[in-house]
Amino acid sequence: MRSVGEAANAMVKEVARQWAEIPGLSDSAGLDFHERQEWRSSGKQLVKPDYQTCISIATKASLKEMIPPGILVILSPILVGTFFGVEAVAGLLTGAVASSIQLAISMSNTGGAWDNAKKYTEKGELNGWFPFRDGRPIDSAAWADAAAKNNGDVSMTQRVTMGISTKEVSIKAWLSDVQKTDPAKYNKIMLGEEFVMTVDGRKCLYAGKKSAAHAAAVVGDTVGDPLKDTSGPALNIVMKLMAIISVVFADFFMSINGGNGLLHAGGLA
Repeated sequence: MRSVGEAANAMVKEVARQWAEIPGLSDSAGLDFHERQEWRSSGKQLVKPDYQTCISIATKASLKEMIPPGILVILSPILVGTFFGVEAVAGLLTGAVASSIQLAISMSNTGGAWDNAKKYTEKGELNGWFPFRDGRPIDSAAWADAAAKNNGDVSMTQRVTMGISTKEVSIKAWLSDVQKTDPAKYNKIMLGEEFVMTVDGRKCLYAGKKSAAHAAAVVGDTVGDPLKDTSGPALNIVMKLMAIISVVFADFFMSINGGNGLLHAGGLA
């Protein structure tokens, strides 16, 4: 986990450097597909970032940071077997397997929960659950009951007056329009400083993508991803590699004082 954090920190610094030092990168890097097409059609040149440097940081970090844990897993059974004998190796393997299994399951489930929480938030499923606090008392039980009936992006469908007609638009389309016409209001909604009215007349905090709730979910996901994608699966290698090393060196361990190790710590006759 620490290795992933250090590599990510180095990547962030490199991206910040490129953002500040490469002219025009900040203007074109955030464009979506359609905006890029319009950019090209107007004759403007798209500035490309230095991908190779970022790839190099990730590659070097992955190789460098694997050295200490690799040495730990390989040398542990060898040193224990050499000095304390085969019985100590058996105890080491038992402890490694027992602890790795529970940690791997915990990390995979926890990391998956954080990752799914971010995706759940991005889908807008939390919309309608958080009341806007303006100092007025709120009946928590009644609110929870109303939220259970009306939640998600659908609960925040907005009615927009266009001339003499009224049209229903999705919350995402409405926010996109607000971002262009009233950036200050858009920022307040995203920060939770202004409410969004639901279809059943409740004042709610927006909790979809780019909101404060989404920012919190993203922070959790930065821990969840390495938990479920690196730390959890790595423990599977710990169990297998330590067992294989022990089997390979079994004859060597038995050759040292009948399997009792250099320190005669074993109880083998």
